[in-house]
Amino acid sequence: MKQTLLAVSLLVLAGCQSGPKYETFGAPIELDGAVPVGDVLAAPENFTGRPIRITGPIDSVCQTKGCWMKVGAKEPTVFVKFKDYGFFVPKDAAGRDVVFEGELKVKEISVAEQRHYLEDAGKKDEAAAVTKPKLEVTFMASGVALVQTRAGG
Repeated sequence: MKQTLLAVSLLVLAGCQSGPKYETFGAPIELDGAVPVGDVLAAPENFTGRPIRITGPIDSVCQTKGCWMKVGAKEPTVFVKFKDYGFFVPKDAAGRDVVFEGELKVKEISVAEQRHYLEDAGKKDEAAAVTKPKLEVTFMASGVALVQTRAGG
């Protein structure tokens, strides 16, 4: 009886200490081996032109549909869109950690495109202030794994 109780207690304890649980969107992805977003932003040229998995905190999400997200703890961030416009993330996902897989690029973003995304984020005053194109680290994600929020810890 004692051994059974000990075994059940250990199983319950192990279940409570397991890693975070994830909601997935798009294609299934592996969670291991993701590069921290800060490392990618420090030298984006080292990560372009090949598949990569990145992890970091979500800074903001499109408030219209959830069709893009910005990932990183500070500016600059990685601007992430979703392959074939085939999936979206929850509009309330800002502040949660995420792992995403796909391809990174550095590209010039036009004034009109910058304004569009700022307006989608509810930042109309910032959108009106944009007057020139800028270089931005962008990402086309084939799959996303979003850390679920925990109710009660």
